[in-house]
Amino acid sequence: MKYIFIMLLPVIIMAESLDTLYEKVPTSNLYKSKIEALHASFENKKSALYEDSWSIGGMAGYADVKDGSDAGTEYALSVGKDFNLNSSSVDALIKESGVYYNFKAQALKNRLEVKLWQLYGNYCTTMEALQAKAELSSVYDAILTHIQKGVEYGEFDSGKAIMAKLALENLNLQISKLENSVQNYESQIKVIVPFDGQFECHHIRPNLYKLFDPEYSALWPMLENKLQSSQTALRLAKQSANSVNVNATYSNEIDTDRYMLNLSVPLNYGSKNEAKRAAAMSNAASVSYELEALRNSYRYESSALKSRLDIYTKYLTSTEISIKKSADLLIKQSNMRFKAGEESFIAMLKATETKLQMIEAILELKIDRHNAVAKYMYEYAIDPHGVSK
Repeated sequence: MKYIFIMLLPVIIMAESLDTLYEKVPTSNLYKSKIEALHASFENKKSALYEDSWSIGGMAGYADVKDGSDAGTEYALSVGKDFNLNSSSVDALIKESGVYYNFKAQALKNRLEVKLWQLYGNYCTTMEALQAKAELSSVYDAILTHIQKGVEYGEFDSGKAIMAKLALENLNLQISKLENSVQNYESQIKVIVPFDGQFECHHIRPNLYKLFDPEYSALWPMLENKLQSSQTALRLAKQSANSVNVNATYSNEIDTDRYMLNLSVPLNYGSKNEAKRAAAMSNAASVSYELEALRNSYRYESSALKSRLDIYTKYLTSTEISIKKSADLLIKQSNMRFKAGEESFIAMLKATETKLQMIEAILELKIDRHNAVAKYMYEYAIDPHGVSK
């Protein structure tokens, strides 16, 4: 399989099939289980708000008048219903809660897609380093072959062959480590969404203006809606009465058919209701502080990430290609001088180790940068597909 790797910040490594993975998120069991939990939470909240339950009852008995004038069986039937006195406020709160849970579902979807975005980017970056080290292994293998022939003809002592072999084995261990990392990223992707294909890496250029635009964050509208809902709930909690119970009763007595209509209004007074109002006030204040804290953290973290990306662009993007070319030229010249007897074996190994160190440094820096962007996107529930257009 051929891999294409290009890394130019603010280019973020992606894959051609990443959109396919995004499409699989709503069908994954992980997503569906969390969505069903959100739906259950919403329905439980609705059930706690509605005051429209029905009741039905009956009673039967035997009456024996003391003066002996009459005796017989009596019975009564009743039906009752609760009615909301603040139905408009309750309906508004339920509607607001529905919008809130929709935003929460969108935030969940965005975060799962960000996780895919992060894993896929790390996968592709690691594959780039793996390919570079695999190409370098051919250099080590050529060195070992040259040394072994030199040992056969008495040009080198066997110690140099041992050193060359150990150097090649060390490189193979590093390659094995990267291969394990690649497999780990693949398995983590498949935990989120079912995917049996192969990952082919390409790159796309995200729009940094969109990345730092709150419009692409599901967290902002979710918290703003949550604040609105908490204020509506507070108004409801302050009402002195929220419902009325209507109960109609028919009773068949020995000598009378009786029809009764009863009305009762539960009053929101007492320690329990005072505690409910206090809880509603604290909840509204808590959400207000949460939204303000989000504004502050978003401002500071956006600024910090912008600076970090600027540093990466300034110091690595412009030098990465030249660094690789210089390292390759150093290895080529050092190898030629060694074969010509103009340079020591140790110096030649040092040249190849320099490129290995460079590969590791670039890999670590790219993954750190990619994870920093992913952490930012996850925290603010940013749509990775939206900001990549």
